[in-house]
Amino acid sequence: MECHCCSGPVKKAGRFQNKNRTVQRYACVHCGKTFSEAQPFDELRIPDGQVVQIVKLFSEGCGVRAISRLTNSHTQTVLSVLETVGEKLAQFLDTRIRNIEVEWGLQIDEIWSRVAIRQSRTTPADRERGDFYTFLALDARTKLIVSNYTGKRDYESTDIFAADVASRVKGRVQITTDGWAAYPDTIRKYLLERLDYAVMQKNYDATPGEVEAKRRYSPAPFVGVTVEIRAGNPRRDRICTSFVERANLSVRHFNKRFVRLGLGWSRKLANHRHAVTIFVATHNFCKVHKTLGCAPAVGAKLTDHTWTIEELLAEATKQ
Repeated sequence: MECHCCSGPVKKAGRFQNKNRTVQRYACVHCGKTFSEAQPFDELRIPDGQVVQIVKLFSEGCGVRAISRLTNSHTQTVLSVLETVGEKLAQFLDTRIRNIEVEWGLQIDEIWSRVAIRQSRTTPADRERGDFYTFLALDARTKLIVSNYTGKRDYESTDIFAADVASRVKGRVQITTDGWAAYPDTIRKYLLERLDYAVMQKNYDATPGEVEAKRRYSPAPFVGVTVEIRAGNPRRDRICTSFVERANLSVRHFNKRFVRLGLGWSRKLANHRHAVTIFVATHNFCKVHKTLGCAPAVGAKLTDHTWTIEELLAEATKQ
């Protein structure tokens, strides 16, 4: 322990009791500055149990105002928990999900959402509102979300995402993506020497000019797929994007901000990213996948049991 101001030696200077624990105070021997020891949830001044309950509700797809009503908390308190926990979980995931061995291959896709306003109302300089896409890289065998990134659907965001994917997997890896034009260049840029890569493009009938009301929100009829080998020699039986597309459904179901035609969209990009982080962390470590019979992190041998939310937050606050 050293002084936050001059980095000098410190001594104990009393303690006080807050809602959760006894907090030690310190005083600097040189400059006399006093300060408290670090708290698990930084500046949050609510009971730890209430923080856990708010995170549980976020992980089950509740919106901010619904959580506020269910936990008898102010909406700003709920957003403060989202920000604090989101930052800690992002650091935890960045540290823990490394050196992943991908046995069946990675499946990559992106999912649309909206932040603040419609894209048609934004200006070219407005980079934090409008349409945003969350890129996901899913391990086909364990269903572990190896990497995620939320940004515009452009080359820059795809490049950042591809670099992050490459930093988290080891050994040779097979990857399948959809037909988004930025994927081939960016993925080969970072993984070419150890890459087996295929693009699977799904083809649909042309949407008619006028459709019945019951068909308005349904996709056009599916007619087939086009597969292109872009690098290496991928196994044909593992060229697929179905698992990551199923994960997109989980994102929409367990994150209110992705629900279409509703009022739960994010008002700030930072909060949107925090919400995605909470989803990814709880999906990987706290939710049992029916096919696996355990959490994806257990299948990937990142832990030996499925965690509770309390365990997840305890690990995250150690970072």
